[in-house]
Amino acid sequence: MKNSRKYKFTDKNQSIGGIFSSIIALIAIIIFAIGVFISYTNKGNGGLIIGLLGLVSFLLSNIGIYVGVKSFQEDEIFYHFSWIGTISNAIIFVGIFAIILIGI
Repeated sequence: MKNSRKYKFTDKNQSIGGIFSSIIALIAIIIFAIGVFISYTNKGNGGLIIGLLGLVSFLLSNIGIYVGVKSFQEDEIFYHFSWIGTISNAIIFVGIFAIILIGI
């Protein structure tokens, strides 16, 4: 069996902003899921709590998009987490925005 070692021939690291954006997306998804769960257990009668959880998730996704886009300006880094965080936050943003428009 071949000895498989991974060598790194570069000084590049992951983007701190990209990692932070990905963490924000994960937190926004968790908050949104908690809101959906509370709404489901209350048979759709969540009230103000559900609205606040949705608003917090929406605002977090906005912040995550901003941080993710800013992380593309860093030099000599890998952009994996920047892409993951930015796209995840954009999907969350569009999804919650669609829910808001449906509710209006």
